[in-house]
Amino acid sequence: MSLSLVIDTKLNLWTLAAVLTAVYALIGIVRGWWRASLGKRRRLIRSYRRMAPYVRHDYVTELFDEPAWEHKQVVRKYGTDTDEPEAVPTESEVDPDVALTNVELTVRTWPLGLLGYFVTWCNDHDEVLMYSLTTRSRLFRPQVSVGPYRIALGRTPLASLPDPNREDAGPWYKLGARRFSYAEQHYFGNPGGYLYWAVGVSDAGSPSAPPIGCDGSMWGKAELAEYRRAARINSVLAVGSTIDLDSVLPRGIAPDLDTVRLLELRHPARVALASRYYATRTARGRWKERKA
Repeated sequence: MSLSLVIDTKLNLWTLAAVLTAVYALIGIVRGWWRASLGKRRRLIRSYRRMAPYVRHDYVTELFDEPAWEHKQVVRKYGTDTDEPEAVPTESEVDPDVALTNVELTVRTWPLGLLGYFVTWCNDHDEVLMYSLTTRSRLFRPQVSVGPYRIALGRTPLASLPDPNREDAGPWYKLGARRFSYAEQHYFGNPGGYLYWAVGVSDAGSPSAPPIGCDGSMWGKAELAEYRRAARINSVLAVGSTIDLDSVLPRGIAPDLDTVRLLELRHPARVALASRYYATRTARGRWKERKA
């Protein structure tokens, strides 16, 4: 009898160890999935909401880790380039007759996995003068502030914001053979923290809606209003300096697609399946042409 009890006890201990191991492995799988999907989205949104103009670059790396790209870009700035902190001008203080000077900024880009991109523009002191957020996935639809307004990237139409048809407020748009960008500027005074906000549609983001027909002369108010009702905002840029946005937009609303698209962020198995799918589709099309 005692021997039988000892054997049963050992069997129960082995069963308990197997159950605990399975539970531990399952917790690890769930934790990894959470960090790569829902948890990652929450972390990125929380990090973005902790951003503000003139924060240090070191502070940004604590939120988003190290950037993948870094380059210099020359933009125009109102006034003279001094070592004193830049004061954010009000809309009435930005005088178009004030002399513009060229300044060189450091542009850094973070790929947010398959979800989107984050970009900062820093001066010589590594202070963030501008920063933008772009979504490129249906799984990443963050709610962000544009002055007193609340928008969801990838969902909110441009028409949800006031009409930008004011002097020196855009809109800016470019439409080429394979690239496009659209951006418009907004200023809300004290409710917007005396910052300038730019929202738009970039070919680096999703959903993409090219501004078809905008050649600068044929695109009237009716066409612009129709586009603003249909297009969804996929990029937002917060500006806290005296930078002339005419030297930045519309391309500066998001990262350069020709650069970021070279980074393969998909899983290798997904890439192989996609390649096989398109190869099969192409072969099938050629077979139909030959049969016809």
